[in-house]
Amino acid sequence: MSAANDPRSLRLRAAWLAHGYGLTQAQIAERLGVSRATINRALEQARAMGEIRIWIDQPEGDMTALALGVEQALDIPEVVVVPSLPGAAPEMAVGLALGRLLSGRIGPATRIGLGWGRTLTHALDAFQPALRPDAMVLSLLGGQVRPGRPNPGALAARMAAALGCEVVFMPAPLVVDHSDTRARLIADCGLQALFDLAEQLDIAVFGAGDLSASLALGGLSEPDAETLRAHGAVGEILAQVVDAQGDSQRYDVNARVMAVGLDQIARADARVLASGGVARVPVIRAAHARVGLTTLVTDEAAARVLAGISDKEN
Repeated sequence: MSAANDPRSLRLRAAWLAHGYGLTQAQIAERLGVSRATINRALEQARAMGEIRIWIDQPEGDMTALALGVEQALDIPEVVVVPSLPGAAPEMAVGLALGRLLSGRIGPATRIGLGWGRTLTHALDAFQPALRPDAMVLSLLGGQVRPGRPNPGALAARMAAALGCEVVFMPAPLVVDHSDTRARLIADCGLQALFDLAEQLDIAVFGAGDLSASLALGGLSEPDAETLRAHGAVGEILAQVVDAQGDSQRYDVNARVMAVGLDQIARADARVLASGGVARVPVIRAAHARVGLTTLVTDEAAARVLAGISDKEN
């Protein structure tokens, strides 16, 4: 690989494979076509030179060019691309890059809206901000009432703890039985104040996934998901099902989801999406079409498709 001829590129790719994807030195050596001793030496040098801290420096050259290609192709002001590893899920690597980016983006009195997902969970593992006691973190989704289910509010609490600031939860189930129930909860149970806060966000941070994310949250059954796919659904954003153009209005299930609406997210000053993998390219595009991303954090494989370098989408 070309990385083997560039010491810095070798160090950073080895660091991503070791810390972003959990590969052993032997596995990294095989992937990069060098000896295990070379990888051991490269990782030691990366640590000594400060390239591995809580996060990993972005690879230069090909990754920068790829990010610029996505920015130009989609008209997104900022794109961050991390290396991909064939056959490995990208959530951890994309999350590490998001955590690094967010660590420097939270200023005084920043109002942050936070979504949910594995990528965002990994981002908080790498989140090292300055203390911002006057900031606020708003959970953009309702919670879970059954043990063992993932809870979006817990993620918002972790971010607020790192910042030393207030957290605002959505005290409602993620999915209710009827759209009328949702309307009553908002109008009669004090939740309108939370949705009013969502109109004042400085930054909204969220993921975009296939419908398996809604299945995991308990918002959909597998038959529901199959029906939605048959009607053009490409994935979910904040547990709201969207088609390839980002339209969520056509799917009745969204009227039962207790989450800040995508039109409100589009009004945040900054809209940061973190999502990777070729399979999520359609929903990444849908998210940009719906809310107008200001920042996208993704992986190399998805970026190549988004930039038009590869037509392979699966």
